[in-house]
Amino acid sequence: MQKIFLSVFISAILLACKHEAKKEFIVDGKIKNANEQMVYLQETPLATGERIIEDSSGIGSDGSFRLKGKTGEESLFSLLLKNEPYPFAFVINDGEKITVNVDLKNPNGYVVHGSPASESLRDFSAKASNKWFALNAMGQVMDSLKKAGASDSLLLIENSKGMYQLGELRNFVGDYIKKSSDPITSVWALGTYSQVFPADEYQSLLNGIVQKFPEHKGIAAIKQMSDRQIALQQQKNKQEPAQPQWIGKSAPELSLPDLNGKKINLSSFKGKYVLVDFWASWCLPCRHENPNVVQAYNKYKNKNFTIIGVSLDKEKGDWLNAIQHDRLAWPQVSDLQEWNSLAVTTFNFNSIPFNVLIDPEGKIIGQGLRGPELEQKLAEVLK
Repeated sequence: MQKIFLSVFISAILLACKHEAKKEFIVDGKIKNANEQMVYLQETPLATGERIIEDSSGIGSDGSFRLKGKTGEESLFSLLLKNEPYPFAFVINDGEKITVNVDLKNPNGYVVHGSPASESLRDFSAKASNKWFALNAMGQVMDSLKKAGASDSLLLIENSKGMYQLGELRNFVGDYIKKSSDPITSVWALGTYSQVFPADEYQSLLNGIVQKFPEHKGIAAIKQMSDRQIALQQQKNKQEPAQPQWIGKSAPELSLPDLNGKKINLSSFKGKYVLVDFWASWCLPCRHENPNVVQAYNKYKNKNFTIIGVSLDKEKGDWLNAIQHDRLAWPQVSDLQEWNSLAVTTFNFNSIPFNVLIDPEGKIIGQGLRGPELEQKLAEVLK
């Protein structure tokens, strides 16, 4: 996925709403099997590192709660428990009184009423996720067949199945966006599944959202940022080179400052398996991938494995907020130069998220590992 589509969902949604007359709404309901006593209503600006707690509520003995929010434009909100990093439900404030009921033994099965947009988002997310997981599973089958030395004809058949599934997912998301009567569900669907669309189709869908909801200042701001990113990208790279192939090569040296300004050398991690993870706070796919990286780190950190995060951020505050929010517990470095970073010229990549896996001898044994692929590779080498 190209750089210009990784950074368009910016905090302009909040800024654009700053001077709007704010309307109140209520979110109440019941939570079963909660291990915490507090629940929070948190505004979730699309793809920013910033999160805003709107309200909090104690959870009654019967699981009941009541939260109040206030916002100028329609926006996305999440419900989450104290000390839990990930929400158990999402709501959109298109109704004045929204009810959410959930059993945390089955958090994906939350029920929402009083908000047509929230109900639509929940149903779409469940169906799209199933299609996404099926596509990832097909990718794992392809990898297994390649490692087993399968014939070209068999690989071609399986690849055709994968392309069909990708097309199904793309058509499903595209149709949902075109038919949606809500601004937030539309832009959320496009932002979440942007990587499945070719550049021209992505822009066409974004333009359609802007035309359908011309009064929504947050969406207008997203469009302006998208146009600016495209112009900058075209100016910088009229012909973008292909992603380099690092597997089998020795890892180059990379020295960048950490959070406190101290230089960290990649070579200082020699003797361990190291995942060098290139990301940024403004990169939506990076932020979506971070939970998978966190899970991998927690599972293998005691097996001679670590991660070094290399950010392409420009603003240190955004970088720090994203690290804290996403709970990235491994070393982090950045020269805060975005695409002018030394990391880009050293590893010669042209899109993020991107990573390389280095063995204890300093040899690169994997690159571009995401989701199940990362777990599979780590399980293979860290037995």
